[in-house]
Amino acid sequence: MRKNVSLARLIESNKENLNNNQMFIDLIEEKVHRKQVEMQDRHLTTSNDN
Repeated sequence: MRKNVSLARLIESNKENLNNNQMFIDLIEEKVHRKQVEMQDRHLTTSNDN
């Protein structure tokens, strides 16, 4: 019984870690996207100056 409880706890912990990892990935993707838009805007602004 004790092993089952530990296994259940491990599974739950893994699910939480996966969820946290996904949130972290989403955050990074959002930041990357923002940076890409920023760089694109900068490029367009620079191109218009020429």
